[in-house]
Amino acid sequence: LSCSHHHCAFPLNQNELCIWNAATAQPLHLTGHNYSISALSFGSKINPLLVCSASRDHVIVWNLDKCTQEAQEGLTPRGTVIGTLLGMVLHVRFSPDDQQVAVCAGNKIYMLSAKNEAILSELDGHLAPVTATEFCTWEKSMLISISEDRTFKARKIVWDYSTGTLTYQSGILTAFPLLSLLIDEENKQIITGCAEGQLWIFSLIRDHNYRCIAHINLKKEQEKFCNKVWKSGKDRGERQSISQLCTANNVRLEGSVETSFPILLIEHCDFLVCFHNDENIYSTLNTPYFWIGSSTGLLIINLSNFEIEAFLSYKDYSDLSIQIAGSCALSRKSVNGKVLCLITSMFEDMTAVLEVNPAALMRTQQSDFLLHGNSNSLSVIA
Repeated sequence: LSCSHHHCAFPLNQNELCIWNAATAQPLHLTGHNYSISALSFGSKINPLLVCSASRDHVIVWNLDKCTQEAQEGLTPRGTVIGTLLGMVLHVRFSPDDQQVAVCAGNKIYMLSAKNEAILSELDGHLAPVTATEFCTWEKSMLISISEDRTFKARKIVWDYSTGTLTYQSGILTAFPLLSLLIDEENKQIITGCAEGQLWIFSLIRDHNYRCIAHINLKKEQEKFCNKVWKSGKDRGERQSISQLCTANNVRLEGSVETSFPILLIEHCDFLVCFHNDENIYSTLNTPYFWIGSSTGLLIINLSNFEIEAFLSYKDYSDLSIQIAGSCALSRKSVNGKVLCLITSMFEDMTAVLEVNPAALMRTQQSDFLLHGNSNSLSVIA
């Protein structure tokens, strides 16, 4: 899945690419793959807006402006094939200038030209499938990748893709697969999450030698947040307004099975608002916030204190047909204070587009949250 401003991209009927425009509610259907699409990514630039789709047979770059025009003229939109038969692709990512595409296929990363079919470099070194990769915007030759290794061989590796040399390799971080990765350009940090709800933050500042700045157990942080919500709601006598997940966390049955907490997505939370309550004044102007997408909901993390500021549980919304997500995507930039979120069901062939107002969500969950409820923080579009 992938989101960018007004656009959402997701596979349809396995091998067909659907681009859904939230502004016009018009879908664009793109065909060119013979096998199931396994990875998607929008380009870094808006004009032209590119999207890359990958399957076992082809890696294709589409120019959405050109494809839209061809579709309006009654023609079949065509993309540019930049890779063929690379294997099972789990992740694709455009370079900051949209000139190259990093393709994670198996244990390797292929650097491909975004304009024609050419392998610029082939990077190996991981001992298990590569699950994500990101480019450093302030160092054009730096590419960071994470890998899944269920034999305790998961590595975090920094690549210099222009020469294909390994410049740093971390030790084993966890016994669980690393699933998600984000580069924080402002603080020059990388944030990675695993399948068991653990977050690691490393410094990319040259003299810091990639030292670990923080290790966060999101399952414990969520329990702390839910305990705070539960206590506040209990004091106010408003238990009915409390998230179902928070209720479940505080009323655990003996012998119940503890579920995993996979971190499917880490993304910037883009909103600039100021609001206040009776006790404190909150300003988000200089505070870094990040979205965390899990199988059960969305969290907003304050990177200044590594605490959860807000939590949106899919189960709390009766008009949302998906309660357990298998994959998740968020638009980095907000439009009119809202961001698009795309989720697919873990157990059914179902996709939902959500429109989330992060400022409203945070307001309802600060010290005066339960007074207003959470009905206005999310609306299901389609």
